Amino acid sequence: MLAFIFDPHPESAKEVALLAKSIGLETKILKSLAELITSLQVELPRIIISEAIISGYDDFIILELIKNDKKLQNIPVIITTSHVTRENIIKARKLGASGFITKPFDKAGLIKQIKLALNIHDISSTSKPPTKIDRDQGTQQKLSLKTINNERLKSQIMQKIEEVPSLPAIVYKIMEMVNSDKSSAKDFEKVVAQDQALAARMLRMANSSFYSLSRKVSTISDAVVYLGHNTIRSLVLGASTSSLFKRSLPAYGYQREGLWQHANIVASISRKVAAAARLTPEEIESCYVSGLLHDIGKLILGPFAQQQTDNFVGLCQEGTELSDVERKLLGFSHGEIGRILLDKWKLPRNLVETVHYHHQPEISTYAPRETLTVSIANSISNQFGFALESEQPENDPEAFIRRLQRLGLDPQWPQNEEENIKILADDIISMLNSFS
Repeated sequence: MLAFIFDPHPESAKEVALLAKSIGLETKILKSLAELITSLQVELPRIIISEAIISGYDDFIILELIKNDKKLQNIPVIITTSHVTRENIIKARKLGASGFITKPFDKAGLIKQIKLALNIHDISSTSKPPTKIDRDQGTQQKLSLKTINNERLKSQIMQKIEEVPSLPAIVYKIMEMVNSDKSSAKDFEKVVAQDQALAARMLRMANSSFYSLSRKVSTISDAVVYLGHNTIRSLVLGASTSSLFKRSLPAYGYQREGLWQHANIVASISRKVAAAARLTPEEIESCYVSGLLHDIGKLILGPFAQQQTDNFVGLCQEGTELSDVERKLLGFSHGEIGRILLDKWKLPRNLVETVHYHHQPEISTYAPRETLTVSIANSISNQFGFALESEQPENDPEAFIRRLQRLGLDPQWPQNEEENIKILADDIISMLNSFS
């Protein structure tokens, strides 16, 4: 009898697999949702033992998947989790979980739940007649090679997300300090001083023409005083992620280091748009950070898009929306991948939602003004061709105008500010080139 073990955490997955094997089950460990879906399309297990909380997805997504698929409904699912609440247990039961066990595991308890779920006493010696699921394993129709390849591609993309390193601890510390009224300029300096390379880069950025300070700052403490806590957070995040963005992504039409330039330009235009729309200082700086990260999903999808360059570029040139092209060829949009990655980094919800919906700001409910702001800034940057091989006209000019109006801006605002925006972009590119 085959048991699927779905758990992104290798140690607990191996522990469950050993317990299942000890009572006669064959096991298959699956590390991602895409890998699980692919495997279910090839063969059906007698039981699934699954972690409840998967980064980037709704809780209990496995139970939802099984419940809504007639072919899978009869497979018992045992949920494992370290996030135990009464609400979680009730929700798992309502969704049809056959068992619920907490981490760290009670080995005897897990074995008992497996046996109860399968309604047998001794798995290794059972002579129970084959069930419908058993018969389905030998008779189910094979899916098309294209479908299997698509799911395999999704699995590879999800694996790439897991390979992206976490943000440095200093970023989380700075973000925590920004949210505290008790943090002083000296406190920020003490934290940043722990990374001398980061401190030097931040000072160079603070003294660049982009920030136009009236005097040169020589300490992080001075930079905090002159630029403010939120801007320091942006500087830390920008300095910490720059190495990730400096990659060639020709399928997306960026020049050398173009994505990093585009990210910084969109971030800065976002700040300008947010100020014009009279967002709060906190919202303005959040727009800057979201603008900096809005295309981070392209870093994951870029190599896969490159493998299908002709189809990818061809569909884009036909006028198909970029996110639709990505979903059609790769199974995910870069906004969706960005959401999963930022969730993995445990960044604030407003940043996650803005990155996720920057191409569909009307969907945003948690941070609608910030999402509109970054969407508008991204459109302006593309229309002016900053860091791209060529300008990209707006696919839906009427939607762009509606977004400006929803934010309280005149439809002519981009044209009226065109000269200032181009000067801003030139300053940013000049600043970034000086750090290369």
